[in-house]
Amino acid sequence: MQHHIKDDSFHIAALQEKMLELLEELIRFCEENGLTYYACGGTCIGAIRHDGFIPWDDDLDVFMPRADYEKLWTLRDKFDKERYKLCRSTLEKNYHHRVMQLVDLNTTFINRRSVNEDIEHGVYIDILPMDVCAPGGFGYFRQKVLSILYSVYNVQCLPEFHGGKFFRLAVGFLLKVVSDKKKRYNIWSKCEKKMTRYQPDDSPRLVELTAALKELRHPYPKEWFSSVIKHKFEDIEINIPVGYDNYLRQVFGDYMALPDLSEQRPRHNTVFVDLNNSYKKYKGIYYCVDKKV
Repeated sequence: MQHHIKDDSFHIAALQEKMLELLEELIRFCEENGLTYYACGGTCIGAIRHDGFIPWDDDLDVFMPRADYEKLWTLRDKFDKERYKLCRSTLEKNYHHRVMQLVDLNTTFINRRSVNEDIEHGVYIDILPMDVCAPGGFGYFRQKVLSILYSVYNVQCLPEFHGGKFFRLAVGFLLKVVSDKKKRYNIWSKCEKKMTRYQPDDSPRLVELTAALKELRHPYPKEWFSSVIKHKFEDIEINIPVGYDNYLRQVFGDYMALPDLSEQRPRHNTVFVDLNNSYKKYKGIYYCVDKKV
């Protein structure tokens, strides 16, 4: 389907067009397989405030309950292999990204953090798991520590936008202490297993364990995500959580107010973008340039 993005910037509009196609494919896949999803973060704000993308936004995010998130991964081979791929870091491949991504294989979107990796460098949308918060204060504290360790050793690079100078120094120290690829994988995979072990009946709260620190600090009442409602997003409809207003106000404050002009800009640190050709064309040119990689 050809969509019509309302934006003055051709490049951003064209990128958003590709992301909307990915979103439409994910929605189709979720509906066919009985999986729950809902728009989150800037995508949810865009739906409410703009009936579509935030005009300068260069990413798209959806939540899935952890059980549906893991089921999606088991069904990944059902996507059209010529066009799409569901990607997730493993021991063999690291995307320097904490969550799953649905990638358009016929495009190029090379992030600086993964420029040396032989991975799928296409335009993508993020799929974030929503987890059950550990019961009790100590359990929740332990879960947060596991989440931070998971993020550090999964992403394996300094944060670009979150945490401040002290956090960057702490991340750099942890990466220096454990530099071996397999040891890092063992740490983050064990942390992921432990921090996600809680079941829906264990707690009345949910938490984002793969997001930024501000989201990690504030669990959500389960009822905010107990069901979804439909909302216009460009020329399609998407699911948003029934408690979207409470959720967005807790994380973003007055989300209906536009940010300062200095903040109205794309956030990705890209090396190269080509929306009409596959990233495979650029191996050795814009990524994996070092022959030793």
